[in-house]
Amino acid sequence: MIRSTLLLVVAAAISGADAFAPVGMATRVNTQLFMDETGAKKLEDTLKADPQLKESSRATILECDDMECATAQCTQDNRGNWHCEGGLEGDRDNAKTQVLMHSDNDD
Repeated sequence: MIRSTLLLVVAAAISGADAFAPVGMATRVNTQLFMDETGAKKLEDTLKADPQLKESSRATILECDDMECATAQCTQDNRGNWHCEGGLEGDRDNAKTQVLMHSDNDD
């Protein structure tokens, strides 16, 4: 028992935490995909028509199709035009949107 503990301490001292990491595991890369102009315009038009967002300055939108979901962060300028970043990549006809949260102009 003492011998196995000593071996673990020595391995940790020599190699650090890498001594106990699984070998051959690929690391997942975190990426942020941005929608193209067509998808952004479609989402912005949807937000502009939504009566609950008329007085909002910002909104977080969940966009889903049959394969995946992504969130979009949108802001409304003084002229009532929405500008969005994030969301699903590309123009997807079957995508559904849901407002997760929004904030009013007085924030």
